[in-house]
Amino acid sequence: MGAVKLMRRWFLVGVLALTGVAAFSPRAGADDALWRSFRGRVTFSDVALAPESTFESPATMATALRRIQRTSAEQVAGFWRLHVIAFLDRPAATGALVLRATDVTDPRAPREVRVFEVPAERGDKELRLDDFVVTEAMGFKRGASYEIAIEAGRETGGGAPETKKATKADVYAKGVITLR
Repeated sequence: MGAVKLMRRWFLVGVLALTGVAAFSPRAGADDALWRSFRGRVTFSDVALAPESTFESPATMATALRRIQRTSAEQVAGFWRLHVIAFLDRPAATGALVLRATDVTDPRAPREVRVFEVPAERGDKELRLDDFVVTEAMGFKRGASYEIAIEAGRETGGGAPETKKATKADVYAKGVITLR
């Protein structure tokens, strides 16, 4: 690390200490432990997970998440309602992420079904999508398995999400769900 960068970092730490702002909080370290447990994975559930603040520890939240996560979802009234939590393998570099759904029922012939633009904050390590609904009209089929990949998106602020195939370096997290 260059001398100038090192001096800037120590200056920032000093300013934070003088102003009474804690540079490192115990909660941030605890959240990092939870993130490391699920890093790079997209988890699915048929019920929403309570906010992090309701859990007494990251271990309790991890246990609850493991208990409610599902590998399949049941269709109700013509649609599938998913609660998605993606633990990105690195902090988001942009404020725009893309959720890419690919039919992987036949692993020899994966087929892209849909691309969704999802909001995020630059630096986020977790993406939560409660009440994410998919339907047959959107191209999803009962009995099919879908790889859900969270990828870096464009930060242009408008237009359709990028639809070209992403390279491995663009993918933040992946998971597979089967629609029943």
